[in-house]
Amino acid sequence: MSIFAACQPRIEVRQGELNDAIFAADFGDLVAGRAPGVYADAAKFFGNTHPAQNLKDVAKVVFGRLANTKETGLTLRLSTGFGGGKTHTLMTLWHLGKNSGSPSVGSDVLASSGRPANVTTIAVDCGKAGVPDFNSYSDASPKSLWGELFYLLGEATAPNGGGAKALATLGAADHPEASPNAKQIEAVLPAGPILFLIDELVIYMAKLSERGQGNLLGFLNLLSAVVSNRPQTVLVVTDPGQQAVYSRQSQRIAAELAACAKNLEEIFGRKMTSIDPIGDESAKVIVRRLFGSVDQAAAQSTAQIYSDLYVRVAAADSRLLPTGGATPPTSPGYKKLIADCYPFHPRLLKTAEERLGAMDSFQKSRGVLRLFARIIRDVWNQKADCDLISAGEVNWSDKDIKSDLLERLQRDRFTSSIKADIEGHALDIDGGKRGVHTRAASALLLESLDTANSSSGFDAPELTLAILRPDEAGPEAGEALDRLIGVCWHTYPRPGGSGVQFRYEPNITRQIDEMRNKIDTDDAASRVRSEVQQYFGGSVFKLAAWPAHASQVPESADLQLALCASEKTATVVVSYSDDRDPSAPIPRGFKNALLAIAPSAVKWAAAVEKAQRLLAAEAIKKEHGTGSAGKQVLEQIERIEPDLRKQFFLHSYRAFDQVVLAGRGTLQLEEQFMVPEAQVMQRPNGQAGLRRFLEEKKLLHKSTDAIDADLFVTKVLPGATPMPGQPDAFTAKAVHERILSAPGLRLIPDADVVRSTILKAVEVGKVVVRFSDDRAFDDKGSVEGVPGHRRRSANKLSSTFALDDAVLVALSGSASAVAWVAEDKPDTKGGGGTPPPGGGGGLPPPPPPPPSQVTGTSWTAILNYAKVRPLLTLELRAPTPAVAATLATLAQPLGADSLTVTVTINGDAKDGGSVNFSAERLKLNHPTKPLQMAQTLFNSLSDGCHYEATVTLEFKGGRAGLHASLENLQQSASADVKPTGVFDKPTA
Repeated sequence: MSIFAACQPRIEVRQGELNDAIFAADFGDLVAGRAPGVYADAAKFFGNTHPAQNLKDVAKVVFGRLANTKETGLTLRLSTGFGGGKTHTLMTLWHLGKNSGSPSVGSDVLASSGRPANVTTIAVDCGKAGVPDFNSYSDASPKSLWGELFYLLGEATAPNGGGAKALATLGAADHPEASPNAKQIEAVLPAGPILFLIDELVIYMAKLSERGQGNLLGFLNLLSAVVSNRPQTVLVVTDPGQQAVYSRQSQRIAAELAACAKNLEEIFGRKMTSIDPIGDESAKVIVRRLFGSVDQAAAQSTAQIYSDLYVRVAAADSRLLPTGGATPPTSPGYKKLIADCYPFHPRLLKTAEERLGAMDSFQKSRGVLRLFARIIRDVWNQKADCDLISAGEVNWSDKDIKSDLLERLQRDRFTSSIKADIEGHALDIDGGKRGVHTRAASALLLESLDTANSSSGFDAPELTLAILRPDEAGPEAGEALDRLIGVCWHTYPRPGGSGVQFRYEPNITRQIDEMRNKIDTDDAASRVRSEVQQYFGGSVFKLAAWPAHASQVPESADLQLALCASEKTATVVVSYSDDRDPSAPIPRGFKNALLAIAPSAVKWAAAVEKAQRLLAAEAIKKEHGTGSAGKQVLEQIERIEPDLRKQFFLHSYRAFDQVVLAGRGTLQLEEQFMVPEAQVMQRPNGQAGLRRFLEEKKLLHKSTDAIDADLFVTKVLPGATPMPGQPDAFTAKAVHERILSAPGLRLIPDADVVRSTILKAVEVGKVVVRFSDDRAFDDKGSVEGVPGHRRRSANKLSSTFALDDAVLVALSGSASAVAWVAEDKPDTKGGGGTPPPGGGGGLPPPPPPPPSQVTGTSWTAILNYAKVRPLLTLELRAPTPAVAATLATLAQPLGADSLTVTVTINGDAKDGGSVNFSAERLKLNHPTKPLQMAQTLFNSLSDGCHYEATVTLEFKGGRAGLHASLENLQQSASADVKPTGVFDKPTA
């Protein structure tokens, strides 16, 4: 159930009619009949008052004495600061005294059985007293506190005239520097229970001369003595003991009353010197005061939901929530606290009472009431979607809330924080709609208002507790805090390094933003290009970086990736081999061996902006390298620099999302094929994701693929350049070039696709292949031998033949193909003809044996050789430290007799100078740890450095039967791992 259905705020709260006069409850106005109805009307007053146990205890003590005819009177001193609850206590006692004969009034606070039938209630607000006239009435003007008391006692006995008569009995004693005697006081006291309520005594005392103050203290001592000797009489005196401005007067009153006055600590046997009628029931007091009704079933249900949330989050990661304190969030006690505070979050109440309540101008309970009323009204007006009202719901754009928290607390300088960071940066990250970043910033500022306290602000676990919602996983608040630190202008680390707080002063982020405007965009763009070039480097594609013209990307059989500055340039590069003459551009030939990638304009601009911020931080870091002020700057930069770098990498890499292929236009590289944010700091390789994109979209053949045989012989082969004078025959090189340029084909990753295509066409009888040694292969095997002695063999075409001019291809049935596979009849007579090589007649010699050793440089060739040949050596090459780190794991299952590593790295160091490092054929477990050393060096070099690591596996005498293991290795290996295998002669 939503809070809007479960809770009904009081009308005056919803309508915003709770002005400051209502919040600033004034005891003097109540006594004088000028208080608003919520305080003046006893029924309304008690209807809005939660019967907190502390308040009930005070009332029970006071009225217990008033009702007891056998026990002496009591003088009670209430010492507390402004907003500490004394005014509400006095109002409660006043209403109970005035309505002592009405048992139903205030029965939640004081049972009817604990009351006398009638109580003479005499109340004085000394804060409104004057000098020389303490007060003025139509028939008299008392000059002193005792004159005021005499007047009020007389009026209580005989209204409309009794006051003036009683005052007259004082005579000259009605003066601040004079004093009545005990008999005069006793004479004016009416019969029955009497309750004296004297408020703000120290304020009046501060107006008197030294002699007048002495007289006042003497009178208090005398009055207390009279009270203590008279049953059913209670004197309650208040003073703002915690306020420094009245500390001297307060101490003198305490000393004067020490012998006869008691405080609640003495009465209850527990610490209650500072009166708080709310006690630990502040939540219930606030809820009752501000809401007409609250559905308790909804309170219990919400408490269970949040308790389950905290248990779930803590189980997933115990670091996400606070773990200390007497009542941790996962405890049953905290669940009860949520129900008691509903619809407010307990952490918001803690902030209001402990953070804001510690500030003198906030005035504790009345300040909390005023603030929470503002928040409720705004939440209801905004229809904010929340299960509990938390610090995240504080709307700093609301003028009443802003006035209450900034102007009243003299924190106006935080206005710039609100505008720049809450209404600006946080809302921008949330996409213009209040989200987790805005809620986090709102809660953080509220917790930071106590600027005198160095521990103000939040750490991530406390913020998570303060604003986490049931539909969130758990890390959101902490992650939002990290992002805010990187963009906000007024966030600072808390002293000691744990947590974050808002401050007035602009932080390093503001300095970075200002410095950013001074960073040349060309310098920033160059930084982006350098990073992106390294990101898209690798062995899957041969990189052609930043061509200005198509001619700068040569025709090549190797699969190329053109890294272009714009989509326009990319389109020209994949379409033409030379565009220097715009009127007659030369079309590109090998279109199936080239693709281009370029940035979208908006993302490129964002990447340049992130580069400017990073360069600005580096410039500030260099500028403030020394001194104490410099140390503070460096500490701030150190905190945010990782995120600046991360954002720079992320935006730079992801800016390049326009993939351009000849004949296919521009394709969008989806986010799923880009580097994940969690891996962006691990120096990832962009070629791997691009390759996955192309393969999934069926735009790139795998090395093991073959073009459909029918498509090959009908659409591809006829377009190849034929042999001079032999129009039905084509060199393998010409076929290769044709496949690279034929329209409608996918990208060709390497020559293995061409070999597999030709091999498949041979196997299904579509073409015949002839080698320079006159061997010809068709679907039945081969025909070999010199002219006149050619015979058929069962030998099949190997997948490792060269794609050069020495290998010819022709369609089966063509004149050339028929001639190539023609067999000669054997010479059985032995009489004529040219003898075959080697002398003698009969059959021609057998075909030459396969070579004793062969080398495979692709996974296809290696796996084919492994079927029939033992493996002698295997090399696995890696182009980056991240890929190199996987090689040992990949090699282990093969069980090689020897395992060594060779690693080389060279390039320019970031701080100047150059590095050239090489370690050759060291064991992987060598004490120098070559791969780790190379990783460290790699991290210290500038972009564009060279790195290569090779792990070599040796198998003494050769190892057969490794086909399955090598196949598993290929599937596990990164696409960037390049293999080379040397195999021995075939096994029998």
